[in-house]
Amino acid sequence: MGKLLLSVSALLSVCLWSCGPNKEFLMEREKSDSLNRVIGQMTAQNNQLSNQITQQQAALAGSQTEIAKMKSQNAVAMQEAYDCKVAKEAVARRMEEFNQALEANGTSMKEIRKKAELALAQFAEAGVEVTYKNGLVYISMQDELLFSPGSAKLGAKGQEALAVVAQVLNDNPNLKIYVVGHTDSVKVTKGFTDNWSLSTERANSVVRVLRDQYQVTMDRVTSAGQGKYDPVADNSTPEGRAKNRRTDIILNPDLSRFWEMIDKQP
Repeated sequence: MGKLLLSVSALLSVCLWSCGPNKEFLMEREKSDSLNRVIGQMTAQNNQLSNQITQQQAALAGSQTEIAKMKSQNAVAMQEAYDCKVAKEAVARRMEEFNQALEANGTSMKEIRKKAELALAQFAEAGVEVTYKNGLVYISMQDELLFSPGSAKLGAKGQEALAVVAQVLNDNPNLKIYVVGHTDSVKVTKGFTDNWSLSTERANSVVRVLRDQYQVTMDRVTSAGQGKYDPVADNSTPEGRAKNRRTDIILNPDLSRFWEMIDKQP
């Protein structure tokens, strides 16, 4: 009996000795596995954050490149705007200098208009009108004063009016002169191909008288005809057609001095 108890006691001791360390090992292993899982999760999160940071850095680099490009474009635009402003101010300054030069010589276009109006006042009732528009002086002479119907030959009254005009032109040798003939819309029936040729020949007749009788230099004169294509009144009425049958003598300042000023600017 004593031997049996001893054997059982020894067996129990062996079991207790063997079970204790295994339990601790299993617990430690569970702890290790749990820690590895936490480390794995943290590593995955860290990799995800690293990828996000890399993407954000790439986006930031792209934004910085775009910002640099926009700054460069803005700098170019600002320089162009400044250059445009400088050029505009220079042109305005040169134009003012040119106008001052004209006024200093007593030849401003407004003064020329006043002189022409006074000189041609005697022909106002005969259909002579002097106007100022866009820096130009217009002397408009109705054809009843200058020509017979359907003719391009100047009459005596017309030549008398042109003598006054020639005096204005010769007193202002820097003026450019455009002589433009106009007709109404009634078709020409004889003597000329069409209204255009009639208006052109009438302008040429005015130019020849200015040249041959009143010594206006031709290097500053241009003549042309516009036929019925530039009416100033309604061609459906006799009064309107009479206004449209006219010859315009347009006085234009010689701008060569102005462009010389522009070319000489720094």
